[in-house]
Order: sequence, then C-alpha cells, then structure tokens
Amino acid sequence: MAARNPLILGVMVGAVDVLIFQHFVPSHADVRRAEPYNNDLEASERKALYAATVFTLIVAGFARSAEVFAVGGITILAIDFTLKHANAINPNTGKVETAKESAVSTAFPLPDYGA
Repeated sequence: MAARNPLILGVMVGAVDVLIFQHFVPSHADVRRAEPYNNDLEASERKALYAATVFTLIVAGFARSAEVFAVGGITILAIDFTLKHANAINPNTGKVETAKESAVSTAFPLPDYGA
C-alpha cells in the first residue's frame, strides 16, 4: 500500500534524518572549532550517514515511494556536505584548509616515474 501523501512522509523522514545526525555528530559550531579533518568526527559522521541511509531506505521501501527516498536522500546529502565543509575549516583562519598529506591513502602507492 503506497503512502497517501508521500511528500509529507518524505519531510518527516528528512526530519528524523536530521535527528539521527544530531545524535551521532556534534553541532556544526563544535565541528568548526575542532582541528580540520578530524578522524573522530569523520567516523561519527560515517555512522550517522549509515544509520540515516538505512532508516530512509526502510521507510521508503515500506511506503513504496520514490518521493520519500528522494526527499530523505537529499536531506542526507545536504547534512553530510555541510558537515564535511565544517570539518575542513581551520578554526584559526576560518577558511577551508586543503587536505593534509596524511589524509591521502598510501595503501597502494604508485611508483615514481619522475626520476
């Protein structure tokens, strides 16, 4: 049975997604005060992302509605983008800092062909 008004259900799913992110991740102001590219913040953000995605998929599946999935998904993308942006800001300068060298994966290094 499809939802009678999928847009209202989608907005409610988006609101629950916001609450899930508030449960797992500190506020954006606190994230901006931390050092850029904080691994603990990224780990908690990932947990919130997984939980919100699973919740959205389950509700959209039960409702059999693409609108619920779209509204919930757009909400998740917006929150995740703003958190990643806040985590990249240097608290001393107030500007986005480029990724640190340690953030680059060295699991499969390529050979240096420049020498």
